Amino acid sequence: MSNFEIIPSTGEQELSTKELLDYYKELRDFLKGEPYLDFSDNGILVREKLNIIIKKILKIIIKYNVQIDGLNLIPNEPVIYASSHQDFNDIINSIYAYPEHVLTLNASNISRILKMLLNINGVIYVDRDNKDSRKKAKYEMSKAILKGKSVNLYPEATWNCSPNKLHLPFYIGMIDIARITGAPVVPVIQEYTYDQSKLDGKSHVKSVHIRFGKPVYVSLTDDRFEKLEEFDEIFSTIKWELLEEKGLYRREDISNMLYIDYIKARINDWKIPKNNIYEEREQVLFASDDFYLFHHVNDVDFDEKGNLLQTEYVRKLNRIGDMHLKRF
Repeated sequence: MSNFEIIPSTGEQELSTKELLDYYKELRDFLKGEPYLDFSDNGILVREKLNIIIKKILKIIIKYNVQIDGLNLIPNEPVIYASSHQDFNDIINSIYAYPEHVLTLNASNISRILKMLLNINGVIYVDRDNKDSRKKAKYEMSKAILKGKSVNLYPEATWNCSPNKLHLPFYIGMIDIARITGAPVVPVIQEYTYDQSKLDGKSHVKSVHIRFGKPVYVSLTDDRFEKLEEFDEIFSTIKWELLEEKGLYRREDISNMLYIDYIKARINDWKIPKNNIYEEREQVLFASDDFYLFHHVNDVDFDEKGNLLQTEYVRKLNRIGDMHLKRF
């Protein structure tokens, strides 16, 4: 990036419309002419050919049912796939279900097996705790699109494993990439159904329903946060549709043991790609807000009889409340 000065988003606001258009034209020309930092153009061609083989292999080894719809909504141009994220199979599904080869943006702290698959297929790693790494990843993704590649990312930045939230807050990076490249953002929702008949604390995926949504286009003069809200509305609507089609459950129809098994399975899943649930929590936008405090699982404690207990957080609040009461 040494030959071109990147203007931060705050600085862009000081540019006139003409200056903004000229700047983005120069930025696009610059990125398009820059080589990838982590692989060559020939390396991308090799990965495209390998992707065909990988898809055939995944078709054989994936044991759960995969239902895909909305493919007709995907524009015939490079796009930004913005996918929901709740399971380590999300990455496998994106390689298998997307109509073309894509480069995936992914955190670098994952297991060797998953990293090997991503390396073979094509990945742009990001250290989510490093501002420079996040900036680099944004421009690498933009570079790929301008060179004719579609990309895949997870705008929630981490798994949403809670049954109580449609999605976590979205990071605006995908809108910035769309603004730089002119590529549309395609919402992708992956809704899983698990077999909990065994109650063994492990995830048994029965099926996944993958639905592509209406693309969101971002122009240079659009308000970034209004476009993020537009994406949110489409994403949330599809999530609700898939839940309704699958069938909603009432809490009173779910036994404590069934819910406890769900929690155990989700925590166990975190260990497969070597994720640390406490570190992942810090990746959530507004992670310190009470509403998102228990976003992955509800941190529900339970005894050996299957009785749900107060969480440590609630017990802490109660202790604080008792201390205040004793003062009076």
